[in-house]
Amino acid sequence: MDPEGPVHATARALARSEILDGWPGTLYRYSDTVRMFFKLTPTTGQPLYLQLMQQIRHAVETGALRDGEQLPGIRTLAEELVVSPNTVAKAYSELEHEGLLEMRHGSGAFVCVKRRTRSLADQVQIARRRLRDIIERLREDGLLDEEIRRAFEAELLYPAEIVRKR
Repeated sequence: MDPEGPVHATARALARSEILDGWPGTLYRYSDTVRMFFKLTPTTGQPLYLQLMQQIRHAVETGALRDGEQLPGIRTLAEELVVSPNTVAKAYSELEHEGLLEMRHGSGAFVCVKRRTRSLADQVQIARRRLRDIIERLREDGLLDEEIRRAFEAELLYPAEIVRKR
């Protein structure tokens, strides 16, 4: 831990890093390693290792994490998140099993983006651009963000209802 406290450590990290957007946490890029700040919420009822997996997956899909980048060590990340090292180890292990991470003994966890993941990341980027355009047009038409959100949610539920009826 930083002797001056997390606020000073974060300020120094900001001064020497590039902030990347597009995922639910904060990502600071230093040289070849990546320092990530995840937001785990114990009160959601979802296991913490699953929350961590989803956030890492999302960072890869949106391009915030790139092929070959090193993630924080298990103990380091566990200390920052104030969780058991077993929680981080399980998330990393599951992501390694999925082919998203490569664990190198003594070196740590590295992002391992395969062709399918790259394709998915490209598709997600394209989809986000298209959604931004649609949302902008709907706002220009006078719809409020909450009305737009409800319309999207209704459309996302509609295909699920058709499948259930069969």
